[in-house]
Amino acid sequence: MISIGLPAVKPAFLTDAIKSVLEQRYPDFELIIVNDRKDETIRRIAGSFSDKRIRYYEEDTILPIVKNWNRTLSYARGEYFILFSDDDLYHQDFLSELSGLAQRYPLCNLFHCRVNKLSLSGNVYTSTKICPEFESGLTFILQRLKNSREQFVPEFMVKTDKIKEQGGFVDLPLAWGSDDLTWFSLATDGGAAYCSKDLVYWRESTSQVSFSGSIPQRLIAVKEYQKWIKHFVETIPVKTEEEFKLLEQIKSLIPYNAENQKIFLLAIHSERESLYNHCKFYFQNRKTNELKFKWFLYSIYHSIWKQTKII
Repeated sequence: MISIGLPAVKPAFLTDAIKSVLEQRYPDFELIIVNDRKDETIRRIAGSFSDKRIRYYEEDTILPIVKNWNRTLSYARGEYFILFSDDDLYHQDFLSELSGLAQRYPLCNLFHCRVNKLSLSGNVYTSTKICPEFESGLTFILQRLKNSREQFVPEFMVKTDKIKEQGGFVDLPLAWGSDDLTWFSLATDGGAAYCSKDLVYWRESTSQVSFSGSIPQRLIAVKEYQKWIKHFVETIPVKTEEEFKLLEQIKSLIPYNAENQKIFLLAIHSERESLYNHCKFYFQNRKTNELKFKWFLYSIYHSIWKQTKII
């Protein structure tokens, strides 16, 4: 019924992650573990579980993030697919609740739930905002572009045939926004269904996609993200006046969304680098990546406020 793909890279919390899947009350699933680095620790941890629902693969080639996601997807045999992470956890009712959603909304391709955010020590410090049980694809896209909600990869379940039909996850550098664009595409036809129960525990760490890779690479990814979504919204058919208004709002938010991402990246760069290097980076990249001077000033203020190294 359900395929859970786990491209394992980090072994630190892997044992607990696997346990949280195997302890699901809903039994009809397969857990696909892909060890593309032939990491001995990951091999040992996966081998410590004797459960026929586990399918373990080792690969000879280390692929970039999204290509590894799609390789993991290619092994899926279930009607639905979930991309899990090696440092997150599931509540025992995660699969039960999402499979129930799938039964209530058979025309949907996309299902998700509320998320608890964990510190590295494993303590819950906040939860994501509650969404409607059902919303149209356009509303789903609009709310995300407005930055009115947080979303995390492990909270989503999709129809396997639909994500495979569209070529898997949208491939952007460093997987920056790849999940969002993939969900947008799937939600357009059939909307998005949601469970308001806290069923996912997402662990915050600097190894997450949001913190990985160099800032220049991520600025390239922002460009690719905006290029993709501009083209995508032009292909969305609208049938009613309400849908037309939603689509116009989405179009108006695209440049605003790009600005927010660039501001975020400048702020991150200011935290990582000295003031001299940050100034040098800004003036080298401001024209190529359309970085406004007021964003640069904000990033300096952000760095001082965070009390990071700026000299």
